[in-house]
This record gives sequence, C-alpha cells and structure tokens, in this order.
Amino acid sequence: MTILFLDFDGVLHPSEVYKYHGRGIVLEAGPEHQLFEHAELLATLLEPFPEVNIVLSTSWCSSLKRFDDVKAYLPKALQERVAGSTWHSAKEQYRWGSLTRYEQIAEYVSRHQIINWLAIDDDDERWPESGRDALVHTDHWLGLGVETTQRELQTKLLRLRETGGEREGKPIRLLHSSCW
Repeated sequence: MTILFLDFDGVLHPSEVYKYHGRGIVLEAGPEHQLFEHAELLATLLEPFPEVNIVLSTSWCSSLKRFDDVKAYLPKALQERVAGSTWHSAKEQYRWGSLTRYEQIAEYVSRHQIINWLAIDDDDERWPESGRDALVHTDHWLGLGVETTQRELQTKLLRLRETGGEREGKPIRLLHSSCW
C-alpha cells in the first residue's frame, strides 16, 4: 500500500480559499476557477494505482472539524481511497498551527510506521532537501492543472510501486523536527 498525503488548497484548486461565517467556504480566485476543479483529474491520475490510499493533509480538517464533512467534498472515486487525516483530534489544536505541513506528515508517518508514501502540496516550507523526492510540489494557483505536475505525480507513484518505498537504495527515513 502507498499513502498519498493530499492537500486541497493549491492542489485541487487555487489556494485562495476562505471560510466565512454565514457564507461557508469560498474560493476567491475569479470566475474561471471553482472549488475542487482538479479533483476528478486526480481521480483519473490515480486510476492506474489501486494500491494508493489517501490521507488528508489539509487545513480543511482542522477548520471543519468533522472528517466525514471534509471527505464529502471529494468525488466518490477519491472518497473511497481516503483512509485518514493527519489532523484528527481537538487535543492537537494547541500545537497543530505551529507545525509545518512536512512536520504534520512526518509525525503521521512515524506514528503509523508508513514506508511507502508521497505528498502533494503547495506548501514546501521547511521541507528538507533530502526528502524532496517524497513531495510533489504544486504551484499555489495552478495546482494539479499543470501537466508537468501531473507527470511528476505519476512518475513518483510508479517509482514507489517499483521500489517498495525505497529511494536511492535507502528506505525513507524521517528527519525529526525540533518542534516535537
């Protein structure tokens, strides 16, 4: 099994998403964009990879609180792959905001002893250079809408399938953060 850590904003649609009281979740990226505009594309890109499960690594989980509510925004083909979320507990709120996306993912990977994983995210803050092969870094505005990003995702998933989670002859090892 391979885990794909999935961010929403900056991957499935532009990153300019806001939650307003009384209006709900709004994408402020102009009329040419819509929420989850690349979700069906991701489902199509993952079709050749039935071994891939998704773990949500998006701020939507901490913002909406209910895992099922967040998952429901995805098309059925992606919902069926969702196995969890890096954020899943109100007890984590006190420190969650201080962790980078990399640190959130690294903590999940360590806790669940995951070897075969990849992240797709527009946030690469403090992502270590030595771990870049585990990241598909997207443009915050274009997300998965960029053909080279789509190819990179597929190439990295194929490599994980072929190597069983090893990169450059070594198993993936986490770089522990000083925030933990």
